[in-house]
Amino acid sequence: MTKHARKTSEALADSSLLDKIDKLFACNVGEYIDLPQLVVIGDQSSGKSSVLEGLTSFTFPRDSGLCTRHATQIIFRRTNDGERRITASIIPGLNEPEERAAQLREWVAEDIHNLTPNSLSELMADVHALLGLSTTEGDGLPTFSDSVLRLQISGPDEDHLSVIDVPGIFRNTTPGLTTKEDKEMVREMVQSYMKNPRSIMLTVVPANVDIATQEIIEMAREQDPHGERTIGVITKPDLVDKGAESKVIDILEGRTMPMKLGWILVRNLGQRDLQEKDRSRSVLEGNTLRQHPWCTVGSDKLGIRTLRARLQETVTTNARNAFPLVKLEIGKKLKDCQDKLHILGAERTTPEQQRSYLVDVMSSFQTIVSHALNSNYGADDAFEDDEILRLATRVVNRNDIFSDDVAQWGHQHHFGLGASVEDQTSPDGDLLTRKVDTVGDLEGIVDEPASVSFPLRGCIHSWIEELYRASRGFEIGTFNGTLLSTMMKSQSKKWVVLAKGYISDIIVMVHEFIVRALNRACPDARLCHNVQLFLMDRLLETYQKGIAKV
Repeated sequence: MTKHARKTSEALADSSLLDKIDKLFACNVGEYIDLPQLVVIGDQSSGKSSVLEGLTSFTFPRDSGLCTRHATQIIFRRTNDGERRITASIIPGLNEPEERAAQLREWVAEDIHNLTPNSLSELMADVHALLGLSTTEGDGLPTFSDSVLRLQISGPDEDHLSVIDVPGIFRNTTPGLTTKEDKEMVREMVQSYMKNPRSIMLTVVPANVDIATQEIIEMAREQDPHGERTIGVITKPDLVDKGAESKVIDILEGRTMPMKLGWILVRNLGQRDLQEKDRSRSVLEGNTLRQHPWCTVGSDKLGIRTLRARLQETVTTNARNAFPLVKLEIGKKLKDCQDKLHILGAERTTPEQQRSYLVDVMSSFQTIVSHALNSNYGADDAFEDDEILRLATRVVNRNDIFSDDVAQWGHQHHFGLGASVEDQTSPDGDLLTRKVDTVGDLEGIVDEPASVSFPLRGCIHSWIEELYRASRGFEIGTFNGTLLSTMMKSQSKKWVVLAKGYISDIIVMVHEFIVRALNRACPDARLCHNVQLFLMDRLLETYQKGIAKV
């Protein structure tokens, strides 16, 4: 790389920002927050690995048993020290057992100075063994893993770039090696990276097929319908049939399947080229792309160097745009965790600490009760957030309703004489005795809602006379002394059902208040639940006594 090119590269790349994002990825933050990243996707036969080789200068293993079976994050960083350093580590997937996840976090390979094809194959074999992946046919071990191999390469000649390589999707299974479940797992893994709205998708497709019908293109369209975060890479131009080049050129020029980030054509080394050790990728690619009709395409759409430069610019721009939101989301989640930690309260490992915590809960509960009974609602924001805590007000309002109900509906016969009573209109329907819904804890304890009819209209004198005649004894010149009590008993028949509805509502209000106040006083949900269970029998007994007194 020339001195001018190196300065341009440094200007494009924000190394400090990219380092921060890579560290977040290494801490598995990406499982909780969408991080800006570059993901390489494609079919197993698309030439994806060869594109990565061109970008990274690594020769990836071509043994089918060592193909991409887990995501690999490759990080390049330029440093001022004189030697190139390579470090390998593993970020455990969420599906890894905790014991293995701990082992994977501890595993680090630092004594790597150069990744030759043989050393990279050995490294991949070690990683597969650590991940517990299948190494031989029919061994019963899984073929793929959701863990991530992290390769960090630093040195004076490296560009600032991070790439995530995911397994290639496939349609046909291999007996003894892959299954339908593996196919679905890989597809879901690839989609999980593609769904990230902050990821740039490097979509690799071969030129010698109908690109528009490729499954990976369809998957990219589903996640990025407007093509705003997809870079298309077309490989294998040397295998295109004569006469079919125009379709590829139309895609490169954006006349068909346009994407905001564009398409780039690259020439990978084929199997025959790999066997000839003196073949240079850059020379071979240059020779191919200078031929007709590829030479008619603009140079900004050709070659692995063009792709590398565009990726570097795109990744940095994407990171700059996304990082403020990432920082905001991390801050919010951190605050949520701190709030939950605060809710747990002080450490409670010893009996003394547990007693102290319970005393604090009791004190807080009593304070809420005191404020609620004295209608001192301004003393705590809880009364603004939850009207159920305003116990005194709810009870007083229910008292007024009960008083009105008894006055208007409580007697059996309406007091009045003559036609004036009959002319008065009666309300439509009956009166429901319950005004508050019963909570689950009190089912079978409080009374069910009942209805009360409006007092009978008509002349009350007739009813009294009828009752008098039905109650006569041997009195001389007077009436039966029990007549008044008989009249009162008949007139007050509805009082019991009205009173039971009233006391049931009061019990529900009190119970709701106790539960909400406990939740406020004891934010630890598990402990609060246990306290409620401890108190429940005593509370229900008290409620039953209250109903019995009615």
